[in-house]
Amino acid sequence: MPSIKSKVPIRRKFLLSSAPSQMALSSCLEIEQGYIVRERGQELRMRREGNRYSLSARDRSGRNVTGQEISITKGQFEKLWPFTLGQRITRIRHIMKLGRLKMKIDEFTGEHAPLRLAEIFFADATDSKSFKKPDFLGEEVTRRDEYQTAEMAIHGAPEPSGMCQLGILPYTFIDRRLHLLLITSSSGNRWIFPKGRQEPDMTSHEVAMMEAVEEAGVLGTIRQDLRTRCQMADGRFLQLYAMKISKLLKSWPEENMRRRRLFPFSDALEMIGDPGLAKAVRRLAVTINK
Repeated sequence: MPSIKSKVPIRRKFLLSSAPSQMALSSCLEIEQGYIVRERGQELRMRREGNRYSLSARDRSGRNVTGQEISITKGQFEKLWPFTLGQRITRIRHIMKLGRLKMKIDEFTGEHAPLRLAEIFFADATDSKSFKKPDFLGEEVTRRDEYQTAEMAIHGAPEPSGMCQLGILPYTFIDRRLHLLLITSSSGNRWIFPKGRQEPDMTSHEVAMMEAVEEAGVLGTIRQDLRTRCQMADGRFLQLYAMKISKLLKSWPEENMRRRRLFPFSDALEMIGDPGLAKAVRRLAVTINK
């Protein structure tokens, strides 16, 4: 007897280009969300949805997200809320139908405005594949790490497409001292980290790891909590992931274009000419050394 595959619900996330006609008539809800702890895949989150208050603990370190949520009172929420300072996000959520599909639109307020995101819910992969995107939906950002709510609460709203590069900070410890791997630029006159632009159908950290292999011939593991964003001297933004080195390849795609070298942390900082990037590297180093 053939096995029956269960249908897996799918969510897809898009930037909103314009407001759909049904948005004005939809029900809406104000949401405040803040993070007390978010490190090594563990997070402790506070949330207010209208008049409902909750505290939840989640573990994202494995393949599946696990967690527990409890309801708290308004008074408890107000006592704990100050601990989320600098790691908050607020939005107005609209819930409506898009044909037979459920759609929610989040209008972000405060420092994340004027960002607007739409999320579409599909019964399974077949429904998702047959979906024809209406004109009011813009770029799809489903697999983009920087559009996760927690990431935006901590790092701010992502920059416009084309304004942000994705990079890797490869690190290791030698005699208990932090060392960073740098490569030369294509011109050969600067020391930099491997970096590149967002690619379709790839998550941000997948792109960063691809650049690490192609430009530096380095393999390793990424911790999702070890990342930061900075603005560089040329006006572009860089989203930088820290990666613990597991192997340096003897041969790699750009070995004839670039040199690579491991530097002690203090020496690496001196080699980085961009002040914004150097500041971001210091921030990551503090977490790496914990």
